[in-house]
Amino acid sequence: MTPIKLLVDAGNTRVKSALMDAEGHIEPWFNLPYEELAAQQLPETVTECWLSLVGGPQQYQLLERWLLAKLTVHQVHSEAQAFGVKNAYEAPTTLGVDRWLALLGAYNEQPKATVIIDAGTAITVDWVTAEGKHLGGWIAPGVDLMQSSVTSRAPKVFTRQDQMWGRANQLGVSTPDGLMDGCVNMFAGLVRQALHVTEVELDWFDYRLLFSGGSTPLLPLELKRRGEQRSELVLQGLALYANA
Repeated sequence: MTPIKLLVDAGNTRVKSALMDAEGHIEPWFNLPYEELAAQQLPETVTECWLSLVGGPQQYQLLERWLLAKLTVHQVHSEAQAFGVKNAYEAPTTLGVDRWLALLGAYNEQPKATVIIDAGTAITVDWVTAEGKHLGGWIAPGVDLMQSSVTSRAPKVFTRQDQMWGRANQLGVSTPDGLMDGCVNMFAGLVRQALHVTEVELDWFDYRLLFSGGSTPLLPLELKRRGEQRSELVLQGLALYANA
């Protein structure tokens, strides 16, 4: 049997995976919360795994039970330079490995000036030039974190469990609506500011805008149309390491 390599993108709340054959072709496998990992049966042909891990100790323990005792695991870490991309951070290993791998995946797919916006537990924005120079980026609370940060500190502000998402370009007429709509519009405002910096401060006009993360659908249509939805960038970066 031909050996298959497993690629695992372990985030803060969910785990994405893909299988890579000997020719380097990637086939998405699953995208699940950590609690559902134990039910996933590893294919017999898989003996090695390339892992991107940004979760904490609790997530690591769930991964360990499912994966680490069964396979040879290569955990990838951010580097100063690899696969044509130069890390902007003075301490390169402190750049989140998911951000690093997304940069590698995007640049090696198309070496062009690119903005990557990942809207998950946190919202991150990263810029990379056509020459592969990472310019740096931003980190902000994700939409859910924005809401919980308010409700945890303001006892009279509350959410409604049957309505989880706010609306861009809308005005709330209740406390839950006001909170959810406000957080979604803060997210949209961050994206608009990122585009302003890209086009006015950096003077980029021919560039790629790539979105990933579960909150991207909350953006207004005029912003979503500016870019591409790309949920597999971290896995593409992992594939570079697995091929190497």
